[in-house]
Amino acid sequence: MSFGAPTALVEAPISWSLDDYPAFEFSQTRSGVLPGLMNAELVGQNWFADFRYMAERYDWGVITYTMHPHVIGRGHRLIMLEGLIEKLVAAGARFLTMEDAVAEYRAKFPDGLRAPGG
Repeated sequence: MSFGAPTALVEAPISWSLDDYPAFEFSQTRSGVLPGLMNAELVGQNWFADFRYMAERYDWGVITYTMHPHVIGRGHRLIMLEGLIEKLVAAGARFLTMEDAVAEYRAKFPDGLRAPGG
Protein backbone atom coordinates (compact mmCIF):
# COMPACT_ATOMS: atom_id res chain seq x y z
CA MET A 1 0.00 0.00 0.00
CA SER A 2 1.23 3.50 -0.71
CA PHE A 3 -0.30 6.84 0.13
CA GLY A 4 -1.33 9.21 -2.63
CA ALA A 5 -0.99 12.96 -2.79
CA PRO A 6 -2.25 14.88 0.26
CA THR A 7 -5.70 16.49 0.00
CA ALA A 8 -7.74 18.86 2.15
CA LEU A 9 -10.25 16.08 2.82
CA VAL A 10 -10.71 15.14 6.48
CA GLU A 11 -12.45 11.84 7.14
CA ALA A 12 -14.60 11.77 10.27
CA PRO A 13 -15.19 8.04 10.59
CA ILE A 14 -17.91 6.35 12.57
CA SER A 15 -17.97 2.87 14.07
CA TRP A 16 -20.80 0.37 14.24
CA SER A 17 -19.77 -0.33 17.84
CA LEU A 18 -20.67 3.28 18.73
CA ASP A 19 -24.00 3.26 16.84
CA ASP A 20 -27.27 2.61 18.65
CA TYR A 21 -28.93 0.68 15.80
CA PRO A 22 -26.92 -2.57 15.86
CA ALA A 23 -27.01 -2.67 19.65
CA PHE A 24 -30.74 -2.15 20.04
CA GLU A 25 -32.66 -3.02 16.87
CA PHE A 26 -33.55 -6.52 15.68
CA SER A 27 -33.04 -6.97 11.96
CA GLN A 28 -33.24 -10.14 9.89
CA THR A 29 -32.12 -10.36 6.28
CA ARG A 30 -31.11 -13.17 3.93
CA SER A 31 -27.49 -12.60 4.90
CA GLY A 32 -28.02 -12.84 8.66
CA VAL A 33 -29.60 -11.63 11.86
CA LEU A 34 -28.75 -8.54 13.86
CA PRO A 35 -30.10 -9.58 17.27
CA GLY A 36 -30.33 -6.10 18.84
CA LEU A 37 -32.16 -5.66 22.14
CA MET A 38 -28.92 -5.36 24.14
CA ASN A 39 -28.97 -4.23 27.75
CA ALA A 40 -28.79 -0.41 27.53
CA GLU A 41 -26.66 -0.02 30.66
CA LEU A 42 -24.06 -2.47 29.32
CA VAL A 43 -23.98 -0.66 25.98
CA GLY A 44 -23.47 2.63 27.84
CA GLN A 45 -20.59 1.08 29.79
CA ASN A 46 -18.95 -0.01 26.51
CA TRP A 47 -19.41 3.43 24.97
CA PHE A 48 -17.89 5.15 28.00
CA ALA A 49 -14.99 2.68 28.12
CA ASP A 50 -14.14 3.56 24.51
CA PHE A 51 -14.02 7.25 25.47
CA ARG A 52 -11.96 6.47 28.56
CA TYR A 53 -9.43 4.48 26.52
CA MET A 54 -9.00 7.37 24.10
CA ALA A 55 -8.76 10.01 26.84
CA GLU A 56 -6.18 8.04 28.83
CA ARG A 57 -3.92 7.25 25.89
CA TYR A 58 -4.10 10.22 23.53
CA ASP A 59 -3.67 13.97 23.90
CA TRP A 60 -6.52 14.69 21.51
CA GLY A 61 -9.17 12.75 19.66
CA VAL A 62 -12.76 12.55 18.53
CA ILE A 63 -15.22 9.83 19.42
CA THR A 64 -18.45 9.81 17.44
CA TYR A 65 -21.59 8.21 18.83
CA THR A 66 -24.39 7.71 16.32
CA MET A 67 -27.98 7.94 17.58
CA HIS A 68 -31.22 7.41 15.70
CA PRO A 69 -34.24 9.08 17.39
CA HIS A 70 -36.51 6.07 16.82
CA VAL A 71 -33.90 3.76 18.38
CA ILE A 72 -32.40 5.69 21.30
CA GLY A 73 -35.79 7.25 22.10
CA ARG A 74 -37.03 4.43 24.35
CA GLY A 75 -37.24 5.37 28.03
CA HIS A 76 -34.65 2.95 29.38
CA ARG A 77 -32.22 3.91 26.58
CA LEU A 78 -32.67 7.62 27.27
CA ILE A 79 -31.89 7.00 30.94
CA MET A 80 -28.66 5.27 29.84
CA LEU A 81 -27.84 8.15 27.47
CA GLU A 82 -28.39 10.74 30.21
CA GLY A 83 -26.03 8.79 32.48
CA LEU A 84 -23.45 8.45 29.71
CA ILE A 85 -23.52 12.21 29.06
CA GLU A 86 -23.10 12.90 32.79
CA LYS A 87 -20.10 10.54 32.98
CA LEU A 88 -18.55 12.04 29.85
CA VAL A 89 -18.90 15.58 31.22
CA ALA A 90 -17.40 14.50 34.57
CA ALA A 91 -14.48 12.89 32.69
CA GLY A 92 -13.76 16.13 30.81
CA ALA A 93 -15.38 15.40 27.45
CA ARG A 94 -16.30 18.32 25.24
CA PHE A 95 -19.23 18.13 22.84
CA LEU A 96 -18.65 19.55 19.36
CA THR A 97 -20.32 19.49 16.00
CA MET A 98 -18.33 17.53 13.42
CA GLU A 99 -17.66 20.85 11.65
CA ASP A 100 -16.06 22.23 14.83
CA ALA A 101 -14.12 19.01 15.44
CA VAL A 102 -12.68 19.12 11.91
CA ALA A 103 -11.74 22.80 12.36
CA GLU A 104 -9.98 21.96 15.63
CA TYR A 105 -8.21 19.04 13.97
CA ARG A 106 -7.01 21.27 11.13
CA ALA A 107 -5.73 23.86 13.61
CA LYS A 108 -4.00 21.22 15.73
CA PHE A 109 -2.56 19.24 12.81
CA PRO A 110 -2.14 21.67 9.89
CA ASP A 111 -0.13 19.11 7.91
CA GLY A 112 -2.58 16.32 8.70
CA LEU A 113 -1.75 12.98 10.26
CA ARG A 114 -0.09 10.18 8.38
CA ALA A 115 -0.06 6.52 9.28
CA PRO A 116 3.28 5.29 10.63
CA GLY A 117 5.64 4.82 7.72
CA GLY A 118 3.23 6.70 5.40
